[in-house]
Amino acid sequence: MSHRAKGEDRHLDMVSMGCRWVLDVSGLDAATAAGTAARWQRCIDLATRATTIVDDEPETIRVTTSQQPYDLSREVTNKGLVRLRGRVTLLHAAALADESGRAIALVAPSGGGKSTATRVLGRRLGYLSDETLVLLEDHRIAPHPKPPSLVVDPRDRWRKEEPSPDELGLGPTPGLARLERLLTLERDGEATEPSIEPVGLLDQLIAVLPETSSTWLVPDGLDRLARAVTVGGPAARLRYAEIDTCHDLVREHLAGPAMPPPAWEHLPPDDPHVLGEVPDTAPKDPHLPGEMRLGAATQLVRGSWSDAIAHDGEVLVLVGSRPLRLAGAGAAIWLAADVEHTIDELVDVVVAELGDHPDASALVRAAAADLVNHGALRTALA
Repeated sequence: MSHRAKGEDRHLDMVSMGCRWVLDVSGLDAATAAGTAARWQRCIDLATRATTIVDDEPETIRVTTSQQPYDLSREVTNKGLVRLRGRVTLLHAAALADESGRAIALVAPSGGGKSTATRVLGRRLGYLSDETLVLLEDHRIAPHPKPPSLVVDPRDRWRKEEPSPDELGLGPTPGLARLERLLTLERDGEATEPSIEPVGLLDQLIAVLPETSSTWLVPDGLDRLARAVTVGGPAARLRYAEIDTCHDLVREHLAGPAMPPPAWEHLPPDDPHVLGEVPDTAPKDPHLPGEMRLGAATQLVRGSWSDAIAHDGEVLVLVGSRPLRLAGAGAAIWLAADVEHTIDELVDVVVAELGDHPDASALVRAAAADLVNHGALRTALA
């Protein structure tokens, strides 16, 4: 068992999620301590290998006899999410790598196939994580090779077993890895053969955002995520009936030449220092208690936002942690509202952008009121 002695205590130095940890197993009997060390051996090995470090200050976790193996995994992961909050892109994703450290991320909601994909595809690829991808701005990955969590009973998804990666035959964990491809997963029992299909940029971001943590606190968080989902080429998903038919397709995709990503315009907030102050709920404008108050002379400007990108006539805005996807009049209004405009001026903007409409004034007023009520716009007096 890899450990450093402290008298009669046993402490396991390890690295996971780019953070240093010490597992205090001094309260366990020898067999249980050895089992814990075996399950976490890959993280223990990273403590003495070249790897990506984000937080170099060790944090001690005391392992108790009352804990199940899955309890320890959740504690390490949850504490890691707190330590890394606002510093890196955090994705609820599996991550695998080839022999040279080129990595592919597989993103899906809970129950969406990540663990199965890890267990199956990881037999021919290196294992980085089965649930959490820690991604730096330059696309380096901090490995999280925890013991994979396997559902024992589909009727009870919280009851999980955690064998070691070696017991499952997963490929070696590279200490240094870099994201080269990202796929969302779509299991389709009617798919006759697996395929990798293009996905619209905003469609992919809307699918991936719920699987992120604290993106709104990361400077340029949405732009970083857009660069992640288009790394190596346009956004794409893996569609399959059975994951064990996807080995060759995934490896070829990972090894294939990079393609140009789609273009988008990054629209960061005017003051990046207010990221943590943007409300997660949509506040009602105190100067606009109802839609009828939006008169022709009402001055509107953008509310606080965390990050935004514009692509193909649409805008995706993060207001706090809430994504707002804007198209048509809503997108045109929000883009114009980087400076104050009256309703009449916004009507002119929308007509110039989208063409005239007999109800243009009413439609713009309704769209503007909706944006105010979602916190994307505010009255100039607010």
